[in-house]
Amino acid sequence: MTETPEFSSTLPERYMIMELFTEYHRIAGKITTNALRTYGVLNTSEEHLVLGKVSTSSLIRPQDAPIESGEARISKHSIVLAVPNEDPDNEQRLMAARIFNRGELLQRRVMLVLGNYELSGNLHLDQELDLQRVLIERPENYIGVTNASIVYLPNPSLKFAASTVLINKNRVDFVCAGAP
Repeated sequence: MTETPEFSSTLPERYMIMELFTEYHRIAGKITTNALRTYGVLNTSEEHLVLGKVSTSSLIRPQDAPIESGEARISKHSIVLAVPNEDPDNEQRLMAARIFNRGELLQRRVMLVLGNYELSGNLHLDQELDLQRVLIERPENYIGVTNASIVYLPNPSLKFAASTVLINKNRVDFVCAGAP
């Protein structure tokens, strides 16, 4: 497995839209970064993110109006899920930079419980890692799950679907193979 950094200081800074979920809130805003993807922003060593043009919505009270603010700081530890919202021109950036060459990945359909969220989706595993070890041995804190269906457990009528979700592996309470 060969990896090169996702975060590169040789690329120009730009705005990236972030959509983040904590235990009780959905936070959307923009971050200035030279990372290529949301994955790169979340897997840096910085402990906090500073977002601009922020909209914060309550998941417990979805009928409440969102709170709008010019700037907000969020601890990465409090982020349970992130939904990548990549720019259309990002594919060209990814091709121009040499980033990942993980080789062939295996997909396992899994169900994960992360605090207030139940998520079903495809977890991508390196061939040398099995489901029992992936959350322990993968070096990054945020890992991707594709074809995801998410239920917010305190309000089960609140459901989300996303082609890709980044999960905070440190917030996973339960994982099992063979999810629907």
